[in-house]
Amino acid sequence: MTARYRIPITAITVFGASSLLALSVGIVLYLGFSQAAESTRQLWADQGKTLIDAMEQTLDQRLKPIVEQARWVARDVKDLQDLSSFDDYIFGSLAATPQVAGVAIIPVNGKGRRWHREERIAITTDNWSQKPWFQDYLNQVKTANSHAWRDPIYTDTIDSSTLLHDTPLYNTDGEFIGIFAQIVTVQELSAFLARDHTDTGVTPFVLYNRDYVLAHPAIISGSEQQPLPHLEELGDLILKRIWSPDEEASFISAALEDTEASGIFWGDAFILYLYRDIKRYGPAPWTIGVYLNTSLHSHDLRTNILRSLAAGLAVLVLGIIASVIVGHQVSRPVKEIVNAANTVDAGSLDAVEPLEGSRIRELDDASRAFNNMVKGLRERQVIRDTLGRFVPEKVASSLLAGGGAIPVQQTEATILFCDIESFTQLTEALGPVKIVDVLNAYFSAMVEILEQKGGVVTQFQGDAILATFNVPIADDNHARNAVHAALEMLNTVATDEYEGEKLNIRIGINTGKVVAGAIGAKGRLNYTVHGDAVNLAARLEALNKEYGTRLIISESSAASIDDVELSRIGEATARGQTRSIDLYTIDSATTKI
Repeated sequence: MTARYRIPITAITVFGASSLLALSVGIVLYLGFSQAAESTRQLWADQGKTLIDAMEQTLDQRLKPIVEQARWVARDVKDLQDLSSFDDYIFGSLAATPQVAGVAIIPVNGKGRRWHREERIAITTDNWSQKPWFQDYLNQVKTANSHAWRDPIYTDTIDSSTLLHDTPLYNTDGEFIGIFAQIVTVQELSAFLARDHTDTGVTPFVLYNRDYVLAHPAIISGSEQQPLPHLEELGDLILKRIWSPDEEASFISAALEDTEASGIFWGDAFILYLYRDIKRYGPAPWTIGVYLNTSLHSHDLRTNILRSLAAGLAVLVLGIIASVIVGHQVSRPVKEIVNAANTVDAGSLDAVEPLEGSRIRELDDASRAFNNMVKGLRERQVIRDTLGRFVPEKVASSLLAGGGAIPVQQTEATILFCDIESFTQLTEALGPVKIVDVLNAYFSAMVEILEQKGGVVTQFQGDAILATFNVPIADDNHARNAVHAALEMLNTVATDEYEGEKLNIRIGINTGKVVAGAIGAKGRLNYTVHGDAVNLAARLEALNKEYGTRLIISESSAASIDDVELSRIGEATARGQTRSIDLYTIDSATTKI
């Protein structure tokens, strides 16, 4: 059926692509955050960078003087024989570094002296040389050969968790003589960082190795087993969730350098984390950062976002509906053609229903072309089925492919000639009607075997079968396939009955040059093969009577057989040749008559 009017598929493609592109651009533009939201984000990014930079500078200002002071002391102190002589020198250095809670000088013999800021006292320590930790600590400092920040420790002398900084001391000969150590309390560092953020809604923090709190407005003293509180123990429920955020704040991170951002939803607020890792104050990294309430879910901003989302979703839904409708109209005829083509490919021509027309011009042309193709295939199938009843199916296919003509071939082929034993007596005993039924059943079974092995039955001569291998269909193993076909034919006849009758057959096989082609009158042709090779195959079939066998194979065929054991049974003279040829059989095919 042809549609009254049709739409070119090009118009649909252009219109559809343009419409979808316009919708996509519109959605992206319309669903973008408002200018107010963009400004707010940029403000957060700028504020975050300022806060983190300020924290890093504050830490440097607080801790770098300690490093510088250690260098001065290491330069000035070269003899540790009388540590009490350094009392005034050390108390003077403490005045210049108020962040330092105390210092100590520890000679290699373990008899050190420490100075405390608060009490302004100097105390000679016990002999630490026998302490299990002392030699390890001494070796660490000596090996480092430079000042270093250590892991936080709990210092029982001041009952506080502290940061430890040490530097090696050397005498004038460059010999290692001891350690100069300084401590800074965690509480002091937390108070110093929080000082600039009071009542700002910003909470600063410093994490040690990401899981322990080094500085925080609510910091508490640690213990000997755990110098720093764990995130889970601090009591700050917001900071506790820093490593399990609700979302990555990539819209902030993109505007920052060396700083990460993430956030959580906390009631009606959005808590933004801003943090940066630094690695110059100890063996493990410090994470300096802040978190702040951005009030992202304030009423006005939330309303604008929801409106944008609602409008965008509405446009998106409409676009999807339009795409589905257009896609269905375009894809339905295509799917019908594909399904019909699959049915044709499966060989079920009779099951193919005519395709309906389409308003899309190209699809309508495709449907009509497909219907015409199926009609032609059905006509061709009728011709092939009809021809196949009178000539071999492969010959019928060659006829159709060649436009009704088969070229004459001269080639090497293997000829199989088969005859029924005592057929004349059987005909007389059964009568003409019964013998035809027997032959039809017998021929059907034999043809099936021959065609499975690549053979083509070119003639039925009474009860005889003339089959060719390698013509008209090429077969590189034609002699071998012919022998295997003969063995299967003999085995089948030996075990089966045909319309209730048992039969015996004899087979001759020969390989040689033949001429194959359509022979006959102008209006009636017959496909057959000619040549001495054909005549010799027929003669070999007859020689089975003389040798008491069921199968005789000529030496030309036997030369190509390497998977079946053959037995030489004699020789015979071929027509037109002066020398005799050897004859072979297979023991299983030898049956006395």
